[in-house]
Amino acid sequence: MKKHSKFSCLVCVYDKDDPIHFDECLQSIFNQSLQASEVLLVQDGAINVQLKGVVEKWSDFLPVRIVVNEQNLGLGQSLNLGVPLCRYDLIARMDADDICHPSRFEKQVAFLDSHPEISVVGSWIAEFQDTLDNIVSYRKLPADPDELFSFAKRRCPLNHPTVMFRKDDVLAVGNYDPYANQQDYQLWARLLVNGYKFANIQESLLFMRISSALFKRRGGINYGKIEFAVQRDFLRIGFINRVEFVRNVSLRMFVRLMPNSLRKLFYKRLLR
Repeated sequence: MKKHSKFSCLVCVYDKDDPIHFDECLQSIFNQSLQASEVLLVQDGAINVQLKGVVEKWSDFLPVRIVVNEQNLGLGQSLNLGVPLCRYDLIARMDADDICHPSRFEKQVAFLDSHPEISVVGSWIAEFQDTLDNIVSYRKLPADPDELFSFAKRRCPLNHPTVMFRKDDVLAVGNYDPYANQQDYQLWARLLVNGYKFANIQESLLFMRISSALFKRRGGINYGKIEFAVQRDFLRIGFINRVEFVRNVSLRMFVRLMPNSLRKLFYKRLLR
């Protein structure tokens, strides 16, 4: 069984990312007990001088490779471009405003080395406000691959910023699609319907900031239209049936159109 001593970390940054949060993100990558062999940074369009300063600072400490999109393409297309450019078999995803637990990469590499049948491994998320000491909720997901297959027909089976995956498996099903949102969920469905397996490490290996703005971004008719398109793709590829399609679209549209205060309560009470 092949042991992986080298892996890539794929991060996308764009002009509206917070420079302080981005600095903390790269600091957490630097502080890993198992260092990434490369940090492939996809710069999605022009970025401001503060973000450039963060990139320059950490380029002295991390093996950063930079890919620049001439214009802002969005996360889905940026990931689609970034995955084939990663040099190593394993790729860890990371968002520009999250913070890794210091042992995240070490635990995920060890898990994939000891479970060659698993294509993607994620973890739980600890959600915080303002400081890491103020954990307000945990985003927990099942561990078992068979349970995750059925779970994915209703909800996204992986916390996207936590995943580490096998590059060849993701490319085999066509890589990320350029959706404005839910590009990860659409990819997970294509992997599952083609027989690939997932798992989640049953502990929080990533810290994510949350605020009312997070739940506001997940509301509105435009977000609902994207979800409709994703669910239609699920139906087309045979991942869900027509009854499941109607159920999923109806529930999601209801959540997208409810007031933000109720949507925030819905997420915290029923999706955590």
